[in-house]
Amino acid sequence: MRTAGSLVDEFAATLPFELDPFQVEAIVKLGTHKGVLVSAPTSSGKTVVADYAIYEAMEDGVKAIYTTPLKALSNQKFRDLKKRYGDAYVGLVTGEHTINEQAPVVVMTTEILRNLIYDDPQRLKDVRYVVLDEVHYIDDYPRGAVWEEVMIQAPPQIHFVGLSATISNYQQVADWMESHRGEMGVVAVFKRPTELRLWLAIHNQIYPLFDEQGKVVRETWNRAQEEVIEDRRFARRRNLESNSLTKVIEELQRQEMLPAIYFIFSRRGCEEAMQRCAMHGLDLTSASEKNRIAEFVAEKMSQVTEPDEAALYRALLNHEMLAQGVAVHHAGLLPFLKELVEELFQQGLVKVVFATETLSLGIHMPARAVVISSFTKFDGRGFPSLTSGQLTQLMGRAGRRGIDKVGHGVILKDPEVDIGVIYEAAMGEDMVVESKFAPNYNMALNLLRNRDLKEAELLMERCFGQFQRRQAAEHRRLELANLKERLIDLERMAAKPGAKEKCSPEQVQQYFRDEVQLRQLRNRVRRDKRDHYRRGNAGVEKQQLAQMRKEIAEIQHRLEKSPVRRCPNLRQHRAWEAEVWELKEEIRRAQQEIDSTMHDYSRHLNSIIQILEEAGFLYGHKPSEKGMLASRIYGENSLIVTEALHQGWLDHLEPAELCAVVVMLAAEDRGRPGRGPRGRGDGPYTKHRFPTAEIAEIHRQLKSLHYRFSLLEEAYGEQTLRPISRDYVEFAYRWARGDPLDQIPLPPNVEFGDAIKAIRSLYSTLRQLEWAIPQDAPLRATVYAAMRAMERDLIRRV
Repeated sequence: MRTAGSLVDEFAATLPFELDPFQVEAIVKLGTHKGVLVSAPTSSGKTVVADYAIYEAMEDGVKAIYTTPLKALSNQKFRDLKKRYGDAYVGLVTGEHTINEQAPVVVMTTEILRNLIYDDPQRLKDVRYVVLDEVHYIDDYPRGAVWEEVMIQAPPQIHFVGLSATISNYQQVADWMESHRGEMGVVAVFKRPTELRLWLAIHNQIYPLFDEQGKVVRETWNRAQEEVIEDRRFARRRNLESNSLTKVIEELQRQEMLPAIYFIFSRRGCEEAMQRCAMHGLDLTSASEKNRIAEFVAEKMSQVTEPDEAALYRALLNHEMLAQGVAVHHAGLLPFLKELVEELFQQGLVKVVFATETLSLGIHMPARAVVISSFTKFDGRGFPSLTSGQLTQLMGRAGRRGIDKVGHGVILKDPEVDIGVIYEAAMGEDMVVESKFAPNYNMALNLLRNRDLKEAELLMERCFGQFQRRQAAEHRRLELANLKERLIDLERMAAKPGAKEKCSPEQVQQYFRDEVQLRQLRNRVRRDKRDHYRRGNAGVEKQQLAQMRKEIAEIQHRLEKSPVRRCPNLRQHRAWEAEVWELKEEIRRAQQEIDSTMHDYSRHLNSIIQILEEAGFLYGHKPSEKGMLASRIYGENSLIVTEALHQGWLDHLEPAELCAVVVMLAAEDRGRPGRGPRGRGDGPYTKHRFPTAEIAEIHRQLKSLHYRFSLLEEAYGEQTLRPISRDYVEFAYRWARGDPLDQIPLPPNVEFGDAIKAIRSLYSTLRQLEWAIPQDAPLRATVYAAMRAMERDLIRRV
């Protein structure tokens, strides 16, 4: 009989490298625990633990599921596993793809696994391992909430393999997982496999932030301070860049720090950076590298079978700069072009990629150096400096394991950011993940399909957010106990009679209570008199004023007669009383904080349920027919989609019209993420012409429905609905009609990558509708035809 140790040896023999000690430790713990959580730096090799879990499952004839929070990561992992195990043994299920879903190993997004747990748990009965890649996404909204749902509700036989970037509260995450799944093995690694050196770029020269002992380099600090002094001395220099983009790249090339990822926190900034490189004639590749790039691009283009798609790629690809080793990578690019850049970069043919921070999330694209163009980043309200966690995440790509002995992180000095802020972030702790869990309509409907309200509320109490709050409340209770002890001591000291004391402690307390009440009554009298004269009312209000004046007179008389007024220790009494009052306020706030957090999720769930009851999706805490339909449709606007179906608004549409309508509910207009009944965040109004009168009429109905639901949400303190999209209506209609890709005009201020993202969301929603709508419903055939109309290679290709 084969032992667990021999299986590990067999697995190790399949690898082209020796297992690291932390990998061996995690694999061993996987065999002795109910699961394992691995927290390790980017590119350290933690996915080997997941690979072993898959290997073991395959050997034992059971199943494994590999989940990622991003479709791009799912597609990448699907390709990797197919190369290792072959097409027959690996499947893929995402919003756009269902490939070999009965395979022993299936890659899927966390949302798909969540849906399976609710709708088809029988499909999970043979699953032993579920890999949760990028576990630190628990800190992301809304993906983190899905991750928590999966952890809480997965069948008990499933063992989880959690893979996370380095986080400082990994033990807290493991403890929470253990509270649901049983004993978890924990492996934490903080040392990077490749050493990271940090540099500061000032006037196109780079200086080390730390010496070999990890101490601050005083010369770098002084140079940074000198630059600030110069900027203040010469006002005209304040808005000039300290570093030239092309000269910084040339300096990196001179110091053999390429290939590099150059992070710029805006798409426009990335595109402008590439244009500046073109304008300055920056060329980073040799003649042979140019030939290899051309051959690779030609080979990739030969795989594109649709002529209009190929024409689109040729038009969008900057062939000249790509040949010279410079490219961009951001969400506005088409997936095919992003993959092209990624693969050329991995081969070392692209030397510099200008990228937004999305490249730091998951995609396998290590570099010798990472450059951060700005130490501030827009967060929706302002431009705060990067945190230690953000800096660690961005620098995670620096240093290619097995290729580079050292990775380099270069920060461009920003005149507006003090050097101390940069050092503070560079020396700070790893990121702390915090739950972003929030109950939503779909979750409530699915919970109440098979559970009563009490059970649903108990599930809310099991989320990671509540786990964190309980721990915080426990810490706060200890603080509260200390505060109460301090208060007792303080009151005891205040009660001790002083020299020449003429009053008792009770008289002192009454005296100060009277003072507070007197101030409050005088304020009320002033306010009521002001309101009385504004309104011109009489009668009852005059009686109220007379009563308050009588109370004021009584308190004043009491204060004048009190022995405290003539006490020689009155100043000391007042000081003690102020301290006691402050301490009591602190105790009150602490208690209020504890009370407000303990059942917040249950209160939130009950608000969601009340909205669903009023809107007819629930009857007596059980889903109605309409509610059952909504439980199978996922997304922020699932209620509006379901109501439109229920009202029959979509029944008479042609497939292309249906696509144009559904994209209004599935997509999000770029730059307009507002919520609420009045369309906050909806951007400046632009008049839209709709392809047909039917589409225009349904748009009007959907806007009205959105307004009604938003008012209902507002009444219960919720705000979840996404505004009705307008940007992609024409694009989706013409796509579904079969117009050539290179002839479909883009909406204003939208890039092709954004449009394809909207089309993919539309296609994913159509697939949900095709599954959710009853077999005999007339609309189902139209939905199926609309799906087929959307299925160009650009959408279906993995």
